[in-house]
Amino acid sequence: MNSKMKGVVGAASFGTVLEWYDFFLYGTAAALVFPHLFFPSTDPVIGTLLSFAVYATGFFARPLGGVISGHFGDRVGRRRTLLVTLLVMGISTALIGVLPTYDQVGLLAPVLLVVLRIVQGLATGGEWGGASLLTLEHATERRAFWGSFISAAVYVGLILGNLVFLLLNQLLDDNALLSWGWRIPFLLSLLMVAVGVYIRRRVTESPEFEAVKNHQEQAGAPIIEALRSHPRNIVAIFLMRLGQNTSFYIISVFCLAYATNTLGVDRTVTLTALLVGSAAAAISCPLWGMLADRHGYTGIMVGSLVVSALLAFPTFLALDSKSAAVIVATMIVMIAGVNASNDAIQPGYFTAMFGTRIRYSGVSIGREGGGIIGGGLAPLIATALYAHYGHWWPVAAWIVFTSIAGIVGALLARPVVDELTIEVMGDVERVRLSA
Repeated sequence: MNSKMKGVVGAASFGTVLEWYDFFLYGTAAALVFPHLFFPSTDPVIGTLLSFAVYATGFFARPLGGVISGHFGDRVGRRRTLLVTLLVMGISTALIGVLPTYDQVGLLAPVLLVVLRIVQGLATGGEWGGASLLTLEHATERRAFWGSFISAAVYVGLILGNLVFLLLNQLLDDNALLSWGWRIPFLLSLLMVAVGVYIRRRVTESPEFEAVKNHQEQAGAPIIEALRSHPRNIVAIFLMRLGQNTSFYIISVFCLAYATNTLGVDRTVTLTALLVGSAAAAISCPLWGMLADRHGYTGIMVGSLVVSALLAFPTFLALDSKSAAVIVATMIVMIAGVNASNDAIQPGYFTAMFGTRIRYSGVSIGREGGGIIGGGLAPLIATALYAHYGHWWPVAAWIVFTSIAGIVGALLARPVVDELTIEVMGDVERVRLSA
């Protein structure tokens, strides 16, 4: 990395790590402890369903967060918007850590949890797009490679969110974990977000946005302009995210609960498998980015979704083996291979579909919209399917169906060239579009 890009990537990625640490933290807690604390029931499946339902509310809020952040990101700037999303996420996550439980205040506890989960979703909806733009609009070459670090940061956030619970699971017994230990990971967010804000304040605004601002070319209503000018690309991003997110969140959230609660696999095994798979994904993301810079995005996107569909059923067969080694190996293949190859190229691929004036809004609404079904509803749909049919095969079939939808999205995508950026920056490489 040159010194300039090192600073930009570091600032954007570190904030992304913290944002996704906070967001994934809830997913782990939803699978392992929240059913007992906020949704007590004699039927553990009902408790898990309710916990995942609240988990889904964060994803429903993300498109709205994307619209809000996209508007201000395209009007005011990427850097300022990202500082706000980081603060909002950190404070809401810390507040979850001080919530009273159902046994203490009754129905008020899950209501407060829902409110804070929605706030988390609003903040997350503007994070990925802003961090990707802040990085790529500084890059003069190797856009897929630089963008892949934002995707790697998401996996690092997942690692931290699960690592804390893994350590607590080793150090505390169940009574201590459920009484007070679960609060520690959420409260740690305050310390981490303070560091993130300090780092992000030191990075400069995107040169491409500054060029648009200097020419007074900001869109008056960027989300409306994005919907009018590039509806096909918004739909394409929606479908690609649906395909990739469904596989990822079923594996990282539903399968964690399925293996632990249904199969009786030790919680340490499932968390370790998720950690190892995510660590391998964080390492592999830049490699996938380099591959995309050489060979383009579409082939990698389609290939990852095809493999996701082919491995859906074998993944559950691997879980049913209850073998720790098999489960860990499966997580490495599905997360570091299938999902990371798709995730790594999305910053470069998705940002290439809109001009600078509307890029934050266009990317955010398409990506976060796909996250509603593919992310938020995926564990809930999977749990409901399993509860109704009494078997995992409908869950695997759902992964296949959404993967096919993602392939359709990749074939629909049409990257565009930002004429204003070419004129202002005088460097066609600034907006080189691999597709």
